[in-house]
Amino acid sequence: MSLTFDRDRRVATLLVRAPRAAQPSTPEALVAAGALAWGIAAWRELDDALLHMRVNEPEIGLVLLRTAGDPEAVLAVDRMLLEHRAHWLVREVLLLQRRVLKRLDVTARTFYAVVDGGSAFAGSLLELVLAADRSYMLADPETRSRSRCRR
Repeated sequence: MSLTFDRDRRVATLLVRAPRAAQPSTPEALVAAGALAWGIAAWRELDDALLHMRVNEPEIGLVLLRTAGDPEAVLAVDRMLLEHRAHWLVREVLLLQRRVLKRLDVTARTFYAVVDGGSAFAGSLLELVLAADRSYMLADPETRSRSRCRR
């Protein structure tokens, strides 16, 4: 994940990356991976970015939400979490996602989700589009952006 600022324009760009490597497929593997698992790390970093903007960047008024990577990798993580949601750590990961989405919802900034050809707004990351004040999707038949936003 990356958070960049254009302070002159009062705009921040928040880029969440889909998993790049294989992710845990069982609760036991998730426990072994710990905080390095994408399902935990990405949401903790997103939470940290929201808190950073709240405390340290009061002049930022607009946040552009972007994603990058393979949406299938996000969906694979989400499938594992939903399949094993009774496991204690999986339940905590799902609660973390919920808390971060609530924090995004009550953050006093304007959020625009930008969906383009390289976006990975799928599964749990689709919630970022739904939580945004506005979403803009590239309508270019040469890209796959129309099929990139899905649950």
